[in-house]
Amino acid sequence: MRTVPARRVPALLAATALVALALTGCTAAGSSSCLQPGDASKLVNASGDFGSPKVSFPKPLHSSTLQKSIISKGDGSTISSGQLVVGEVAYYDGATGAALGDPGETDIVAGADTTGKSTLPGLQKAMACSTVGSRIAVTGTVKELFSDPSQVGLSGSTTMVFVFDLKKAFPSRATGAPRPAQPGMPTVVLAPNGQPGIKIPSHDAPTSLASAVLKQGSGETVTAKDELLVNYTAVAWSSPDTVASSSWENGSPVVWPDTTGQNYSPPASVLKRLVGQKVGSQIVVVTPGSSATALVIDILGIWKK
Repeated sequence: MRTVPARRVPALLAATALVALALTGCTAAGSSSCLQPGDASKLVNASGDFGSPKVSFPKPLHSSTLQKSIISKGDGSTISSGQLVVGEVAYYDGATGAALGDPGETDIVAGADTTGKSTLPGLQKAMACSTVGSRIAVTGTVKELFSDPSQVGLSGSTTMVFVFDLKKAFPSRATGAPRPAQPGMPTVVLAPNGQPGIKIPSHDAPTSLASAVLKQGSGETVTAKDELLVNYTAVAWSSPDTVASSSWENGSPVVWPDTTGQNYSPPASVLKRLVGQKVGSQIVVVTPGSSATALVIDILGIWKK
């Protein structure tokens, strides 16, 4: 199941369902845990405009390990674990040089998978430590790149070659300035990676929708027409010790409103509370009634206007 619907997804990658949770991994380009170049990845060349790579490499190309080389380095921010990266990708059979699908736009969460949910652990690891605006080459066997080689339709020992143009990376958490806690609202405690824990108060749930800003962002202002990329956690008031739903635990940020029917989508009244907020903000919203639920929502970016 894809969590974030890409606007154009190469067919082979779409079939693997790009769901990957990354809470640990590379944090800097010089980190020893970052994927390193090798003899195979260094042989991959790509020319052409950014977003439309023209790829060449000697055939057959065999990659003995998972490798990444920087073809051209972008001047954007360094990508760290948990960030969702959007880029153009082209991919090939290393033995024959044959393209394995049409190039296109895709997205993937960067970093080392710690959950076993990732279908693309090798590519997920390759995203981290690069900079936005870079063109990178990734080589490795199908077995190293994919958690289930049978989804690809190639032998697990087949070398594949990927070239990514890294166009954008969304933050993995709200980056705004903390705001004072509001009386009567749930208490929110953040893990080191930003994942929220929610403590439900002992009093009854509010009788009307309530919300408060936990972190004040400074990005674009959300409008009613925007599709938003968010991370969220939801806890039912009646079951305070159980997470009802969480993008953090499911493996990737989600787009709201959800038009796919595959993911949790909050009531329209909750979405309205996000209008007028700024990207980078963290909001707590409590729905009223017998099914009262507390949601902590990190607004990561505008996905589509």
